Amino acid sequence: MKLSLEQMKQITVGALTVWEEDGVFRFAKCTPKQVEAWYNIETVLGERAEATTGIRLDFHTDSHFFAFTTANKVNYECYVDNVLTNTFFEKDFADGMSRRIELDGKEHRITFYLPSHSVGKLASVELEDGASMIPHKFDCKILFIGDSITQGWESTWDSLSYGYHVSRFFNAESVVQGVGGGIFHVTTFDEAVDFDPDIVVVAYGTNDWHWYRTLEEGRDQCHGFLDLLTAKYRGKKLFGISPIWRADQGADDAEMGSFRECADYVKEEILGHGMILIDGETLTPHLPDFYSDGFLHPDTKGFGIYALNLIMQMREYL
Repeated sequence: MKLSLEQMKQITVGALTVWEEDGVFRFAKCTPKQVEAWYNIETVLGERAEATTGIRLDFHTDSHFFAFTTANKVNYECYVDNVLTNTFFEKDFADGMSRRIELDGKEHRITFYLPSHSVGKLASVELEDGASMIPHKFDCKILFIGDSITQGWESTWDSLSYGYHVSRFFNAESVVQGVGGGIFHVTTFDEAVDFDPDIVVVAYGTNDWHWYRTLEEGRDQCHGFLDLLTAKYRGKKLFGISPIWRADQGADDAEMGSFRECADYVKEEILGHGMILIDGETLTPHLPDFYSDGFLHPDTKGFGIYALNLIMQMREYL
């Protein structure tokens, strides 16, 4: 049976909106207002806000197979019972756009990850006729907001970025609004986001260091953004992650000042807004070998360490 739009909505996790356009299933992690705001800051940021970061299908079925047809050549990953069993990269679709995963007809949990750095579009999803399809039940809800690190930038496998690691550990329904190059900017906050999280994790700051001209300008945007966030999510568990270690942080100062000064005001604003501070420099090794580019973006093993350390600190408050 090919799944209908309503069935797709039932099993989609991480999307604020699921719709059908020209016979293709589409998904959005951000609201139209947020996407427009990112485009207004810089075109590439708007494009990254439209990526299907954090979006997956998650359900239990006794089907003998799971099949899908993609409408574009991008990356997908599939877990069966929490184990990564299939990866599909752009090159894998050279001979066709449809793929089928064979199952044994016993009940299994299927988690199918859409791409984090491009726009995933599915022409169809199919299960065996008469098979069960039960949406996975979660224990909590987490909203992740942040830059390229939250988007999982340069993790070899999208599903091994820190947001996904944390979501799996806490069995959390999560929305991952990671935007590569993202900064604290009040226009990107939308009070109309239709997702009611138990936990919110915010992680901006490293890009602010080179984006804003003065410490005051950067701090004003950080302060204004956190004002809006803490007002909307009052009563929730709110975590703020300050910038993680970067290999060039001792280099010549950016126009606004030093990396340390930027990280310090982010920490002060997090604490000043009554949020739980996670010191980003405690999350990753201070060694270039754990960064895909040698200085800024954790690689797959770096993300694993980041997630483990973040989980241990979050558990103290949950």
